[in-house]
Amino acid sequence: MNTNKVSKFIGSAAVAFSLISMLGQPANAGQLHNDWNYGIDAFGDGSGGAKYDIKGLAMKETADSIFVALTGGTPLAGNEDARAADNNVGFGDLFFNFSGKDFTTAMNDGDLFGIRFAGTNDSPVNRTGVYQNVTATSVAKENHGYGSLKQYYNHKKFDKINTQGTDLASKADVYEYLYGSTVAQQPKKNNTPILNVIQSGRFLGDIDRLDETELSNAGLDFSHFEAYDSHTYGFRFDRALLPRNGGSFVSHLFLECGNDGVALKGNLESVPEPSGLAGIAGIGLTFAGMALRRRQLRG
Repeated sequence: MNTNKVSKFIGSAAVAFSLISMLGQPANAGQLHNDWNYGIDAFGDGSGGAKYDIKGLAMKETADSIFVALTGGTPLAGNEDARAADNNVGFGDLFFNFSGKDFTTAMNDGDLFGIRFAGTNDSPVNRTGVYQNVTATSVAKENHGYGSLKQYYNHKKFDKINTQGTDLASKADVYEYLYGSTVAQQPKKNNTPILNVIQSGRFLGDIDRLDETELSNAGLDFSHFEAYDSHTYGFRFDRALLPRNGGSFVSHLFLECGNDGVALKGNLESVPEPSGLAGIAGIGLTFAGMALRRRQLRG
């Protein structure tokens, strides 16, 4: 097997080891199966019923691509809902955080990446694709949703283990990752909005949509975790659009209404420098070596 093409996402249920979380705490990563890394969300925690219930998020890395897949009760085009400003409630955007900081700090420092993959959502950026230096905003209220994560958790039915997936398993984990330890330790101040779409960012490149057959051919298998649902879809994009040095990340998303969300932790391999740059570097080393030999001969 060519190890350069094998997914390097880190898993814990299928593979018995863990990574250090973005916040410095030991934390289990998602589950590895068929070279895909899975974050399995709690079932039945979609406020509003099955059509707002996310069941899983999965990712796979190859030498030149990142694959992403979702399954749940929400179609890619969203659910018709007369209570939403545009009569439609669907997915927010997907965020990637490689910084090792909590989400809010990473955003304020310009360290977030984001992907708008649902073309019908209310994201202020009007083009689907991958973005860098992302800031995020909330569209939950205009989608008849929750004004804050605290409001969501106050509905006790949804305050359960893995309600944001297996990688941010508890309410404390979610608060600390999204807002930092200061907010997490002060429950009365947990009224911060659910930032669920890209507000601004620098466009890096497009995504390619993948249907169920294409995802299955790539090895995706939500049914292995009994998480497969009626709406399963995904996309791929160039690996080069994310940091070349790779490393650990946290990725997450919410529905536009904030009625459910899911997170996934993983690790990307570093990408070798392009062959052209490697060639230039090699030429430089050759000349440096020749100069050193000349100096040694003169000595």
